[in-house]
Amino acid sequence: MPERMRKPADEPEQGLDLEGMDQFFDQGQPSRGSQITDATVDGVGVMEPVLDKLATQLTELVSISIDQRVETAKITNQLIDNQRQLIATQQILIRLMEKSIELTRHITTIEEKLPVIFTLPKMVEDLRAKVAYLEGTEIQ
Repeated sequence: MPERMRKPADEPEQGLDLEGMDQFFDQGQPSRGSQITDATVDGVGVMEPVLDKLATQLTELVSISIDQRVETAKITNQLIDNQRQLIATQQILIRLMEKSIELTRHITTIEEKLPVIFTLPKMVEDLRAKVAYLEGTEIQ
């Protein structure tokens, strides 16, 4: 049979020197004869100022968070209004461009007819001279 490698837990180990450990852990604790003067039932008296301060900070944090959400909502609404105005402005600009194109076409057709219009007085004068010649009257 194989031998046990482990020692049973109820056998104390020999040679463990933990000298000074009990002093280290006893420094943070009061001696059995002394009492803590600040201690109250369930720690309510000691923790009350800390809890009040934390509650105040939490209230401020919630207030700031709500203010930020309100401001974000205002900015979002303003952004939506600005986008609507931008769309309306773009639609007006598109209509103006369409009118400008129509006017440009109309002006182009007038410019194409201008040379004929400028020659009209000469043509009228020539026709008048022909009529006068045919009728045999002199033009003054």
